[in-house]
Amino acid sequence: MQEQNFFANYFLYFQEKNSQDFFYNSLIYLFEHNQDGALGIVLNKEINIKETKIFESMKIETRPNEKMVLNGGPVDINKLFVIHNDNNLQESLINKDGLNLSSSLDLITQIAKGQFGGYYKFALGYCGWDAGQLDNEIKNNNWVLVKENPEFIFQTSPENYVKELSIKSGFEIDKILNTGTITKH
Repeated sequence: MQEQNFFANYFLYFQEKNSQDFFYNSLIYLFEHNQDGALGIVLNKEINIKETKIFESMKIETRPNEKMVLNGGPVDINKLFVIHNDNNLQESLINKDGLNLSSSLDLITQIAKGQFGGYYKFALGYCGWDAGQLDNEIKNNNWVLVKENPEFIFQTSPENYVKELSIKSGFEIDKILNTGTITKH
């Protein structure tokens, strides 16, 4: 039986030539990848919604907050996710090395009230792949895979994530051709 490679806790980068493609220049963090499929969140694309607007829509009182929400992906675009670094939070959907994912109303309320002590980002929607779908896309060199510590996302703005990940990994991930060839500059 052939051993299966799974890539949970990896970054995926997609450089499609078609700028109209949803995944064009997308940096995704894979929270889950197994024989049943994969789940990830786009990290480097913000939408024009501030966190304060999210809290207001949920009727949660908060102080003004100018942070923007991430466009997490094309699936379930009205579902709010919290990407955070609190490894002890029981309400996380997926608890992995460094980044955690939750949609807990309690966590969202803690954040709104300034009671959450960790780092976080909000995202609407997610990226999902059926069983074997992402595996085939990876085999076809549609994605660049990078394994790096993800904590930098809390100290860097989303528009700089690709550059920061390139520095950390030692190669420019946006210069890799879809043929699987790495071009160093």
